[in-house]
Amino acid sequence: MTGMGRGALTSYQIIDEPRPGLLSRLAVNPLWPLLGFILGGVFFSWIWAVFNSFALGSPTRVRESVVVILGAVGYFALFFLMLILVNSGLVEGLSHHYTRILLVAVALLPSYYLFQRQSTAFELYEYFGGKTINALPLLILGLGYLAGGKLQVAVINTVMNGVAQWIH
Repeated sequence: MTGMGRGALTSYQIIDEPRPGLLSRLAVNPLWPLLGFILGGVFFSWIWAVFNSFALGSPTRVRESVVVILGAVGYFALFFLMLILVNSGLVEGLSHHYTRILLVAVALLPSYYLFQRQSTAFELYEYFGGKTINALPLLILGLGYLAGGKLQVAVINTVMNGVAQWIH
């Protein structure tokens, strides 16, 4: 142990080790935000996943935030592309039901990516003694079920109204 003081050994930290902060008491298993995708919609799920990433102190939290931003941009790009194709009649017989399924499938990709990234951080978080609240996910899922669909409609309407002002 020449050249190494006692403080050097106690401050050693694994690169992938989560660095939980003040929000750590609100951390949940990443499965819950993924289930939030089903009950509360894509935007509810993504907001919860980013919050959970910071609560866990995930080493990839910035990358996860970028994935959510890119996912939202891709979601709306696909949404407007499908809207243009369906309204112009270029794709006859394609109903809004099919386009919605495609939107859900595309939005599920970033959600699953977030789940995969956070799973590793969550396992390390628990291994190093991190605690989670078991009742919190149920409460948040309940709120997501009640308000998530309204949030999704509000976000889509806001974006559509903003784009409509640029077009006219």
